[in-house]
Amino acid sequence: MLSGSASQAGNDRAHSRVIQKRESRMTIRFLSALSIVFAILLQPGCATVKDAEAKRGSGRVEVYNLPKETVWNNLLEVLGTTSLNIVSENESEGVILAKRKLTWFSFGENVAIYVEAINDNGSTQVEVINVKRVESNTNSLDWESRIFTKLDRALRETAAR
Repeated sequence: MLSGSASQAGNDRAHSRVIQKRESRMTIRFLSALSIVFAILLQPGCATVKDAEAKRGSGRVEVYNLPKETVWNNLLEVLGTTSLNIVSENESEGVILAKRKLTWFSFGENVAIYVEAINDNGSTQVEVINVKRVESNTNSLDWESRIFTKLDRALRETAAR
């Protein structure tokens, strides 16, 4: 009877190892498939800030009856209240490049902003270009609307002072 119990225990251990091997193979297959899916999603186009910069002339444009310096300073303050990170800013050229990194809900976005004095610096034109880092990213934020909404509010408050 003892040998039957020992035999049964040996069979149970062998069966347990077979199950563990199957689970291990399934985990490896799952992780491999997941890696392939991520590689496919990310490969076709991880846009960069330079891609946003190259799309000048294709963004949303607003004109403000304020000097460039006023608009520029308010724009920098507005960007400081967002989750965008300024990559570079050049006031003399009127260019701000920014990006938002990967989040739980989005692969991130790249934003180029152009600020240009018009009418002998009596008015200022602002163009905001928003480019998704991954084209299939359906959860990216609409930075054009967000930035202009905040900038409009900030400029109204500045004018009221």
